[in-house]
Amino acid sequence: MDPDRSQVTRPETVFFPNIADAAGNDGMPIVSPVDRSTEATAPITLSKSKPMVKSLNKPLKSLKPLEPLRRKRKRASEVPTSNLEPLIGDPWAVYVKGIENFPRKGMLLAQNREDKMELVHIQPLKAEPASIRSLVKIVNDLSYRSFPQLLRHYQHEDHTFLVWESVECSFSQVLGSKYVLNETEIASIVWPILTGIRYLRDCDRALATLTNDEVLFTGSGGVRIAGVERSCQIDPEDMNAATLKLTALSEMVKRLMKKNEKFHPGFAWSAEALDLPHRLNTVGLNELMLDGFFATLKGEADLKLMVNIVSKTSHYDITFPTRI
Repeated sequence: MDPDRSQVTRPETVFFPNIADAAGNDGMPIVSPVDRSTEATAPITLSKSKPMVKSLNKPLKSLKPLEPLRRKRKRASEVPTSNLEPLIGDPWAVYVKGIENFPRKGMLLAQNREDKMELVHIQPLKAEPASIRSLVKIVNDLSYRSFPQLLRHYQHEDHTFLVWESVECSFSQVLGSKYVLNETEIASIVWPILTGIRYLRDCDRALATLTNDEVLFTGSGGVRIAGVERSCQIDPEDMNAATLKLTALSEMVKRLMKKNEKFHPGFAWSAEALDLPHRLNTVGLNELMLDGFFATLKGEADLKLMVNIVSKTSHYDITFPTRI
């Protein structure tokens, strides 16, 4: 190496860890949106160096432009995964079958025969073992807190039974209820969906669809996006509001706001809330993650009341008072 040529060094990239919740789980950080973007990369600075001097014998090669930094999720930020190999046996020897098609189509709510506190949703499938193994591998590879957790799967006769974490209700049921959401609850629905979309984007993937039936809510107030196993690979240059499903999310927010106004005409929205659908359509995903509309969120607890009421009253004609 030419001794007169100094080296330009790049400081080590620092990855910020996720912040666990009170129970020690890797949940949604209880901080402002700037801190909640736990996978953000530290700014890169270059140390000062002496000017490069051309060698008398070898001309300097032209430097290539820096490529955009692609952030990949660390496995530590993901949820536990299911074993790729199925459990051989009848799942109904372990679980008691409950309500069918609630709230996800093709799902059976079930209760563990020994641990009565364990409720799950079981999805029967009839497919080739290789297809099931591929499906389970995709779910495992893309495991993240914004997607339903696959707990285990059984092989019995010619059927496979996927055992998912239980959910209480869907976005469709929220829309069908008379429950009036406040702005914090709307922000608490949108934020986990944004983090799931960002996670897939950083894996060069995107949701195939984002519909009312694919946004689910757990009993603790968590938000889950169903269908990650159907997500598809996408080139970075093809990523936009439509392909990343931000446009679909924008339409869902509009439906929530119209629902409130239907039951409470003249419902008072802040200017920031009224403009949220437009920002979802036009603002870049990284900038959306820093939006002040999400600054006051406290985690899943913000949606626990909504989930509790909607899951118990979605089929009844009950009117709720307006809340601030």
